[in-house]
Amino acid sequence: MKKLLLTAVFALSLCFAANAQDENVTENPAEVTDSKTLSLDELKAQRAALLALSKSEDFLEKLAKVDKLQAPKETGIGGLDALTTMAAKLIDQMKTTRGSIPQFYASVTGQTMDGNPATGVTPVQPDQLIALSKMFVTMGVELVKSSKELLTMPGEIKSAGVMKAMKALKSMAYIKNAFVALKQEISYNAKMTQNLIATNKAMAGDKSK
Repeated sequence: MKKLLLTAVFALSLCFAANAQDENVTENPAEVTDSKTLSLDELKAQRAALLALSKSEDFLEKLAKVDKLQAPKETGIGGLDALTTMAAKLIDQMKTTRGSIPQFYASVTGQTMDGNPATGVTPVQPDQLIALSKMFVTMGVELVKSSKELLTMPGEIKSAGVMKAMKALKSMAYIKNAFVALKQEISYNAKMTQNLIATNKAMAGDKSK
């Protein structure tokens, strides 16, 4: 019976790992590869597309799902518990920074993200935007590294015994759901931050002419 349970748990953990691979968290979602210099109008259009994405049903559903996640108790499986801790850390870090994007957006564009005139905003400094961008890149690096490690977990779970393996399923589900949402939000935040950096620079260039 124990052998059957362990086999079933192993199969499910393989499924979780395979699903994580399907989400393609193999490249840093914070890396913005397009280095083309955009005009202010092009940057405005890009922001509009990003805002539309952030208000889409799929985006909001993933955010709502990750916000409801609660880190499970330790399983006693070292590698898996470390990944759970990392996922929880990245989620907390992302939640903490969510207020930064609207503030910087308002400061750079003079409008709120809902399109209303921004009032009482503190001027943003270029180094603040750059620091935020670097933070998202670091989060992306940690996400990619953890995603690769997740693929090795079925073997570690299989050798841990039935009781620990049963606990592992909840952790695998938590990590997988966390990584899916984090990939989405890191990508969005990184692109918006890069846009604001470019917009701020372009506007400063216009004013100096």
